[in-house]
Amino acid sequence: MEATRQKRFTESLQSNAKILILAPHPDDECLGTGGLIQQAIAQGCQVFVLFMTNGDNNPWPQRYVEKRWFIGPEERKRWGHQRQGEAKKSLQLLGQGRVESDFLGLPDAGILDLWKKKDAFLLQKLTNLFVSWQPTLVVMPSEFDRHSDHRATHAFGVAALTAGNLKPEIMTYLIHRPWFMKITGRPKPHLGIKLTEEHQQTKLQAIQCHETQMALSRKRFCNFATAIEPFNFYT
Repeated sequence: MEATRQKRFTESLQSNAKILILAPHPDDECLGTGGLIQQAIAQGCQVFVLFMTNGDNNPWPQRYVEKRWFIGPEERKRWGHQRQGEAKKSLQLLGQGRVESDFLGLPDAGILDLWKKKDAFLLQKLTNLFVSWQPTLVVMPSEFDRHSDHRATHAFGVAALTAGNLKPEIMTYLIHRPWFMKITGRPKPHLGIKLTEEHQQTKLQAIQCHETQMALSRKRFCNFATAIEPFNFYT
């Protein structure tokens, strides 16, 4: 079984592969897929990262860094712009300037509300993008992630692929472990991508590009730069 999954992953990184990564927030691109991006670029794959939000609803790090209590719309907008810049620097490192990206600017911590409303505009926008790009591999957050933006991004991603009648390989990554994993240990990763020392170091440097997050979460974030990057296959 493990050999079969490894083969599926290897075949997904052929030089003609088109890899689409869904990232709910700036920083998810490196925490969840920093190693995969490096390996994909090394194999000559095309990589596109779609950020669902700008990460602007991030009050405690912003309060700590900016030494302010009140955070209004303008402050949030500025913070989101700063986080966009951090994500671009991160991708520059991971992809050696060869990763494309875009930001949808959806409400941070509000994607689940859009899913509950069955937001037709967003679903159509994602479907059109997927159909236009024709990815051979889509990497998205796990449906088991504790963060609502991650679960909703997963739901929208699957729905858009279905609406577009697209059938790429789908892999998922987990950032926020759900409570039941601490008890059951499940779901266990289907695949662990092995990272070289160089890839681990580059992933660490990419994580550290997110300076807004380092003040309060440096240790937790840097702990993602390990020798194994875990994923699950969706089907």
